[in-house]
Amino acid sequence: MGIRHKLMIIATTQKASEVIGGVEIFSPMGLTILTIGILFTVGVPLTMILKGKKD
Repeated sequence: MGIRHKLMIIATTQKASEVIGGVEIFSPMGLTILTIGILFTVGVPLTMILKGKKD
């Protein structure tokens, strides 16, 4: 394995870690994702309980 190939792997790994890093929680996108998650987590079960099957 040549030096160029090793450098290419290191550069690719560093770029992948930047992408995999995720979203800052207090950025607008992070707050949006958090809000949607909370709405689904609370809203769906609550809707199922309140509007559930009536006998």
